[in-house]
Amino acid sequence: MNPQYSDRYLSDFYAQYQIKDFKHHRYGDDKTPRFAKHDDNLRLIENFVRPGKFLSVGSGNGIDMEVASGRGWAVEGYEVDEEFTKILSESLKLPMHTGNFVTLDLKNKTYDCVYLNHVIEHPKNPGQYLEKITALLKNGGILYLATPNIHSFSIRLKKLLDFFGLRKKKASYYDTWQHLTYYNPRYFSRVLEKKFGFEVLHLSNDVKSITNGKVQNTVLDKWLFKSGFRLVARKG
Repeated sequence: MNPQYSDRYLSDFYAQYQIKDFKHHRYGDDKTPRFAKHDDNLRLIENFVRPGKFLSVGSGNGIDMEVASGRGWAVEGYEVDEEFTKILSESLKLPMHTGNFVTLDLKNKTYDCVYLNHVIEHPKNPGQYLEKITALLKNGGILYLATPNIHSFSIRLKKLLDFFGLRKKKASYYDTWQHLTYYNPRYFSRVLEKKFGFEVLHLSNDVKSITNGKVQNTVLDKWLFKSGFRLVARKG
């Protein structure tokens, strides 16, 4: 996005982010589908690595940490706002880190999985985030990442409808109130492989229907037509 927000604006924004997230998120304050979604993500990850040390980057409400802990992972989290991080750590009784993610004092080659669920579109320096994550992962460790798909069929259709003036909220799919960078899964996969040395193991649609607390995966999800994608990559 251009222009980018100031650091002061972003600091104030993320101090109140969870309130805004529950207001704007498709699931609202219903935690059941959120648990189901993270559980489905962890099941996917565990096809490629056994439970070990797990770092949630951008832990948000902490549901991903709760799910991972319940599945046998040794869980740690990271959030940018210090006060919120302290509250979440005390609530979950799990270790949390805060501050500048790029300069966090964490031991390299420590984690079996680093998990970013709709996070990489938020920082102003996503490349530095990925460099830090690459360093933190063990050789053979797994990066899980989900983010909006700016070239999805659904977003291309919305752009076309915008062009003809057929949508009330023009370009709302950019979520410019919070998203700073936008990604195409094919190009992003190439960047991860060529610049950061990852092997991309899985690509699929991220936004899936959830019925009675269970995610409905289909064979169509590999076609990446929905507005978000998820990716699993192994550090070389």
